[in-house]
Amino acid sequence: MEVIALELRKLGLKAKEVSVYLAALELGWSPVQKIAQKAGVSRPTAYEVIRGLIKKRLMRQVKRKGVIRGEKTFFAAESPDKLLRLLRIQKREVEEKEREFIRIISALQSKHYLAGQSEIRTYEGKEQLKVLLDDFSQSQTEEIIFLSDAPETLKPWREKLPDIKKRLGGLKLNEIKPKKSFKGTLIIYDKLVYLPSSAKLSALLIINKEIVELIKALIT
Repeated sequence: MEVIALELRKLGLKAKEVSVYLAALELGWSPVQKIAQKAGVSRPTAYEVIRGLIKKRLMRQVKRKGVIRGEKTFFAAESPDKLLRLLRIQKREVEEKEREFIRIISALQSKHYLAGQSEIRTYEGKEQLKVLLDDFSQSQTEEIIFLSDAPETLKPWREKLPDIKKRLGGLKLNEIKPKKSFKGTLIIYDKLVYLPSSAKLSALLIINKEIVELIKALIT
């Protein structure tokens, strides 16, 4: 039972919530006093915890009329498969935090460029390329330039354009066909990405405002 309780805590439930939920799960429909006794908490505490669990859709209540006394409230735990909903909520929250963190990093990096700093990074493999694509989707520029001898390589980058346009409210896309022999793909926004023509998934990222503006001037 301790192992189960620990796993439930990982879903974001507090210790008392776990105790009350497990007690209710074993008891079935029961009054709050009985659940409180089994969970080892006071009646007022059990009632407050149950209210919270009802909001999380992990418990429910029903009112029944007694033969001698009047209407009485009973509580029961929802089926354990409802816990999967908590996991999904937790996953969505993590994903949203990740997107927000990427936006914050992007904003900070734009100030980093203004300070005259520069950086060159290399990316290899699908996982690293995904990180680069996520960074691209948080672009602060309203113009993006594509220069490529292999248009099919631009597909994952094109898929990010609606996100950028939605966030900025507008987006100018400039697709340039190479006038001379050009191997690879060049993507210019507030940074510069070079994707070499090779079987290996790799990319080069250049973070330097002056270089980005220079390349733009040379190819447009």
